[in-house]
Amino acid sequence: MDFLKKHWVVISVVAVLLIALIGFIVLHTFSGSGSSSGSGKATITMWGLFDTNEQMAPFINTFEQAHPGITIIYTEKNVTTYESDLLNALAAGTGPDIFYIHNDWLPKYMDKMQPAPASVFSVANYETTFADVAAGDFISSQKIYAAPLGIDTLALYYNKDMLGSAGIATPPQTWSDLVTDSQKISKIDSTGFFTKSGVALGTTANLNRAQDIMYLLMLQAGTAPYTSDYSQSTIDQAVNNSSSSSSSGGNQFPGAQALTFDTSFSNVFSNAYDWNTKSNYSTDAFADGQLAMMYGYYYDEATILQKSPNLNFGVAPVPQPTLGQNLVNYSNYWGYGVSKQTKTPNTDWEFIQSMTTKTALEAYYKLDPQPASRKDIISEQVSDPTFGVFASSTLTSKNFYKADAAQVDTIVLNMIDDVNLRNKSVSTALSNAAQQITALSSGSQ
Repeated sequence: MDFLKKHWVVISVVAVLLIALIGFIVLHTFSGSGSSSGSGKATITMWGLFDTNEQMAPFINTFEQAHPGITIIYTEKNVTTYESDLLNALAAGTGPDIFYIHNDWLPKYMDKMQPAPASVFSVANYETTFADVAAGDFISSQKIYAAPLGIDTLALYYNKDMLGSAGIATPPQTWSDLVTDSQKISKIDSTGFFTKSGVALGTTANLNRAQDIMYLLMLQAGTAPYTSDYSQSTIDQAVNNSSSSSSSGGNQFPGAQALTFDTSFSNVFSNAYDWNTKSNYSTDAFADGQLAMMYGYYYDEATILQKSPNLNFGVAPVPQPTLGQNLVNYSNYWGYGVSKQTKTPNTDWEFIQSMTTKTALEAYYKLDPQPASRKDIISEQVSDPTFGVFASSTLTSKNFYKADAAQVDTIVLNMIDDVNLRNKSVSTALSNAAQQITALSSGSQ
C-alpha cells in the first residue's frame, strides 16, 4: 500500500505540472503577445485622423494576409474631439491599441505609450529612415514612441499676379525682402481695412496657425527654447551672436527679434504695417485675392483650390532672417504609436513598421498624395513640382519642445496678443510667456 501511495503522489505532481505547462502555453499563444510569426489570434484596434478606411485598407489587408489570425479594426476619428476622446478612452481602459499623436504631443503622452521593441524598430534604423525632425519629436531616451506616414512643413504661398503687378519677379527670400515686397502691395482704405495686404503676420484670431509661424520665426532667429533639461523656458534670454542671425557683435535676444518682426506687420506705427484684426481670415483672404503671401502647409492647398480653383499662385520656401545661414523650417504632422494598455505590443509595432516601408508608403501616397516622411522618398520628391518645396523644407525642419502642446500654444498666442492688442512691450510679453511655460514645464517633471 505504501508503494502505491508513493507512486500516486508522484503521478499527481506530474499531472499538476503538465496542467500548468499547458496553461502557460495557451496563455502565451492566445494572449496577443504580438509574436512576429503571426501565430495566435488577436484583434487590434487603431484610431487615426484624415485617412478613410479605404485609404488604410491596403496597409491592413497586406498585414492581415501575412499574419493569419490577426484582425485590425481602423476608426477614423473627428479631429475636433480627438484628443479628449483619446484621453477619456485611455483613462477608462478602453482606448485603442494603436493611436495617432501629433508631433509635439510626446512629452504629454509618453507615460501612456509602449515604445517600439528594438527587434522591430532600432533607433539607428529609425534615424537613417526618417527625416531628422521625426527622430527629434518621437524618440526619447533612445526609445521610439511613434512613426509618421508623412511630414508637412511650412512654406510661403504667393499670388503670382499680385507680385507681378507690383514688379516683384521672385518671392522674397529674407525677412527684409518680405517687408519690402509687402509694402509694394498693401493698400488700406479710410476705415483701416486693408483692401490688399502683402503678407499675413502679427495677429492670431484671423491668422492660420499663428503659433506655428511664431515657433518658426523664433527658431530661425536662433532662439534657445529651453535649458538643456527642459525645466526652464529661455525664449526671453540672450544668446551669443554666434548662434544668432544678427551680424552685429555681442549678445542678442532672438526671441525678441522674432516677436518684434512678427508683430511689426500688425503695428500701425511700423513701416511693415500691412495686416490687422480687420483683415479677413488669412486663408480666405489669400483665396479671394486680397492677400499676396501667406505662410501655410501643404494641406492648405486643397482649401485654397476649393475656394478659388483658378487662382494663379505658387509655393516657395519660407523666408529666412538672412541669406547664408543654415536654413530653418518648421513641421506639423502626426505619427502612429502604441498604447501601454495593449495586449499585443510586438504585433502593433510590427504593423506600424510595415506601414512605413518604402513600398507601402509609395502605394499609400498614390491614394493620399502628401510630403513624405522617409528620407529615400523625400530625395525623390525634392524635384517634384508639387512636393519639391515641402520635401526640401522637411530636411531642414526643427522642433520646438512643449511639455503640453495645447497649453504652450495658448501661452504663445497670448504673448502675440499682448503686443498686438494689449500694448505690452515685447520684452514684457516674452518674459511673461517664459515664466508661464517654465511653470508648465516644471509641473510636468
